[in-house]
Amino acid sequence: MDLKTDLGTLAEAVDGKLAKGEPAAPFNSFVTDTRKLKPGDFFWALKGATYDAHDFLPQALPCISGLLAREEALSSLPDLPPATVTVKDTLKALQALAAWHRQSFRLPLTAITGSNGKSTVKEMLKSVFSAVGETCSNAGNLNNQFGLPLSLLELSAAHKFGVFELGASRRGDIKEIGGLARPTCGVITNIGASHLEFFGDLDTVFETKTELAECLEPGGTLVYNCDDGYLNRLGARGYKALTFGKAPEADLRILEGEKLRIEYKKAIYEINLPHAGVNNHYNAAAAAGAALVSGLDFGAIKRGLENHTPPPMRMQELHIKDALVILDAYNANPQSMSSALKEMFDKPKPLYLLLGDMKELGKHSAHYHTDLGAALAHTGAKKIFLAGPEMKAAADAYQRAGGKHLTYSETLDAWLPQARELISAGGSFLIKASRSMKFERIIEGL
Repeated sequence: MDLKTDLGTLAEAVDGKLAKGEPAAPFNSFVTDTRKLKPGDFFWALKGATYDAHDFLPQALPCISGLLAREEALSSLPDLPPATVTVKDTLKALQALAAWHRQSFRLPLTAITGSNGKSTVKEMLKSVFSAVGETCSNAGNLNNQFGLPLSLLELSAAHKFGVFELGASRRGDIKEIGGLARPTCGVITNIGASHLEFFGDLDTVFETKTELAECLEPGGTLVYNCDDGYLNRLGARGYKALTFGKAPEADLRILEGEKLRIEYKKAIYEINLPHAGVNNHYNAAAAAGAALVSGLDFGAIKRGLENHTPPPMRMQELHIKDALVILDAYNANPQSMSSALKEMFDKPKPLYLLLGDMKELGKHSAHYHTDLGAALAHTGAKKIFLAGPEMKAAADAYQRAGGKHLTYSETLDAWLPQARELISAGGSFLIKASRSMKFERIIEGL
């Protein structure tokens, strides 16, 4: 982060007050974590879900040279740092600074949302853009109200492209952070049953994800999956759009086959993805659409996609002795679980499934886990291991459907040794669960 501005401009950009310091004094960067403070740092005090950095100001004060904080939190301090800015809400101030900073740059900037695949699409598109010019993107899962503004503040004059994923768990989330990014291109991957504990139903998921269309820069383009039953409705809304999918009407049409082939304007392009599968075909088509909107040609798109390195724990293909292990332990919801199971059909046999809870489904959890259990009875798996309290419904449904090759426990530790022995012996294994289940432990040390 190198903002190249001054305290006076900072205070004005965040609708704050310069309580101490010279307006012309330089302001270039800041720290939000007291544990990472070094002498002379500028500290930005944020209040999160489980902590309030204002509580740590007395400890931070001797170290810092500058501070942005809520005005009422300063009354207990013996003195103020040489540079002090006060605001009503430090998170809103962070977002305001990010929006101000983003408007300093005229570059193709893509924002990506959706129930599944957004991180993979982001990394694919970053690979495409990076082959052409310096690209700014959010690291890891810095995709929420805190992470996205911090990511936008990394934009600099050196960057030729920007690509950022946007996460959401409640109505209004995408509008809030998408409005900071003001993308020239917005990508919506799909609509599925993710975070239903907070959204309530799929209609709300749809309305939330499509808030992205309201955040586009004037003249911006929406790229979306026209095979998705919900997103297909967008065609009637009159957005400037480019669609992808297998449907004949898709602008970027995914052709059938194991290798990715995309038809665009009557030309067919073949792309050798590092990891095949229908899911990645859709992800790659989404990235290709965003790249086209951003002015790249298919030559650059092909090179970037073929050089893409998939993010860890997202359908990550591992070879452990004689076993093929697909590790997809970063996230799990009904749509991604179904897609992952389909990807395993043509893998070498015997097939083993090691599955954990799909979290944040709220009142819909029992329904979706029951559906999963019934489907598992027809996968042809030699052995299925299930773990987690939510997976009890799946285990019961599997047995009602006549399945006979299941081991279930509330935690994976009960069957972990047996699963690890099977992996050492060979076969194909799908390891999939929501992040909180920490299913990557299954292969640690193998």
